[in-house]
Amino acid sequence: MAKLFSLKLNNKDIIYDDKVKKTYGGQGVVRLNDKFLGKRAYVVFPMNREDTEDGIIVDIDEILSKGIRPNNDHTSKVIFSKDYVGRKCIIVLQED
Repeated sequence: MAKLFSLKLNNKDIIYDDKVKKTYGGQGVVRLNDKFLGKRAYVVFPMNREDTEDGIIVDIDEILSKGIRPNNDHTSKVIFSKDYVGRKCIIVLQED
C-alpha cells in the first residue's frame, strides 16, 4: 500500500498509545482519564511508526474525529465499532 502522508506527534500531545480494547458487547473502546471528558480527539491508526527523541512519526492509515464520553465516576471512554477492536491507535486531543 502506498504511503499517503506522515504525521509527527509530540509525546506530550499523545493521551493514548495502544490497541482498541473489546467490550463485553463486542464493540471497541478506549478508556481514558476523566479529565478529558467532553473533549474531542483525533484517533490516528498508523501503518508504520518511527520513534524519535521527542515524539513519533507515523504513516497514516486512517484518522477519526471522536468525542470523549463518560464511562464511570473516574474514567471516560472513546467508543468504536467492532471493526476497530485490536487495532493499534494513537489518540491526540483536538485544539480547544
